Amino acid sequence: MIHSYRAMLSRIHASALNRHTSGKAVKHLIQCWTKKFEENQVPEAEISIKHIISSILGLQNVTRLDTVRNQILTDDEYHRLLVKTDLRLKRMPVQYVIGEWDFCGLTMKMSQSPSVFIPRPETEDLVSIASELVHQLTAEEGNLFKPYCFEIGCGSGAISLALLSKHDKLRCMAIDANPAAVSLSRLNSELLGLADRASFSIAKLEDDGAIHGFSTPDSIKYDILVSNPPYIPTGEISGLEPEIFRYEDHLALDGGPDGTRLIETIIRNSPKWLRGGAFIVLEIDPRQTKIIQLISQDCGSYAGISVRKDCFGVDRFVVLRCK
Repeated sequence: MIHSYRAMLSRIHASALNRHTSGKAVKHLIQCWTKKFEENQVPEAEISIKHIISSILGLQNVTRLDTVRNQILTDDEYHRLLVKTDLRLKRMPVQYVIGEWDFCGLTMKMSQSPSVFIPRPETEDLVSIASELVHQLTAEEGNLFKPYCFEIGCGSGAISLALLSKHDKLRCMAIDANPAAVSLSRLNSELLGLADRASFSIAKLEDDGAIHGFSTPDSIKYDILVSNPPYIPTGEISGLEPEIFRYEDHLALDGGPDGTRLIETIIRNSPKWLRGGAFIVLEIDPRQTKIIQLISQDCGSYAGISVRKDCFGVDRFVVLRCK
């Protein structure tokens, strides 16, 4: 009887120990996995594991990890850690691994299967530029003005939704050729409480300027057009980092032979979608500034073009204004 009782206590003790399969606190797991990632040439090793652990523990951001640095993961948490770190070792972008990402202070859901383009830090600068222009238009038109934005290639909806969060009177219409992108954009708009002012449609802008799957009444003219179009030259796609080449949507990356195929289409056709005085804000490859200036001048539809830098000091955006 005593032997049986001791055996029971032993099993209970063993069970309690097994709850914490890793046996290591958060701070040690960060150290171990940072080293593991570095040994396997995984970029941004430390921040990757911090994002993964933060997502598993349900923390709002990585800065909160200091408050749980001595916490030991439960059995289930450690299992999820192993699953997610294995994906990162395979060079899956951390945004897909954790299933969400912050953009302009908003948490956006991300989708890997099927893949949807991941918003980059520099694209937050595009939002800032567009936001300044919305303020400028409002100052010109008066406080009753309700600006209408058109986005081409919405991806996760990040740009349109970030703009909507900054401007209460703004409305956004956005399109993407990727059905998964449109579905994700709609989901993000609902989760962020912005669906009433956002509309997302599956549509493809063709080289001749036709938009298949979408039509705007002639009476509707947009006040601002924003786009982070595919601008990587086709010949450079295969040389991209594994995180990009293996996992991201190539339709959102491939900009044709010189990377300006869709950019030129947008510039040449925007006047039929926009009102006089409307703005266009495009993200580009800095090598494309001269050819884009030539295209806009050839159109004769714009009062001017300016080039803006991103947060890294690189010529990353062009701003055009319709005559």
